[in-house]
Amino acid sequence: MLHEPFEIDDIKIRTPYTFTPSAATTSTEDSDRTQDLVMHNKPMGTIESYEISFENISVKEAATIYQRIKNKSQYKLRYMNVGSGDWEVGYFYTSNYSFGSLSVANGKYVWQNFNFNAVGVNPV
Repeated sequence: MLHEPFEIDDIKIRTPYTFTPSAATTSTEDSDRTQDLVMHNKPMGTIESYEISFENISVKEAATIYQRIKNKSQYKLRYMNVGSGDWEVGYFYTSNYSFGSLSVANGKYVWQNFNFNAVGVNPV
């Protein structure tokens, strides 16, 4: 089985339960459809983002990750790049966090779902 660790700022983190990529292309302000309905699009660039989710993660482990990503203008993430199909390192920021319900698993407190977005700082 292949094992490629995820890292935040060169610190290994547990492999997420789900890692879901998405991307959005931004166009110039003067991109628009003319009256003949033809689109005149001038793409400026594409930004990739990833939804990262953990299930039943210990409250301490979640806190460690949370402290590394919250209120940061950027952090370094080692991840599977959707555009290249390779493990790469890039710079991201996070704007949304969700922890789900507090629960007990194997005698320890866990967050049932800890999710956050990682939004690329640079265009691809």
